[in-house]
Amino acid sequence: MSIVEKVKKIDKMASKYFVLFSIIFFGFAFGWGYTDGKTIFSSVMQDISIFFILLNQGVIISYLTWYKD
Repeated sequence: MSIVEKVKKIDKMASKYFVLFSIIFFGFAFGWGYTDGKTIFSSVMQDISIFFILLNQGVIISYLTWYKD
């Protein structure tokens, strides 16, 4: 098995779970609160936008990886 095939195999495994892990990571980032009561992001609309960007990228990467061949 060549290095290219190994990288493709790793990429397929990673892209399969990318959407799930990005949502989990976003949930932790969104729920994180500092001691002064502020969150990481400045507004709810910004939070929602970032969430959909992560989800969209995950879906595109998964689709291109699994259905390319």
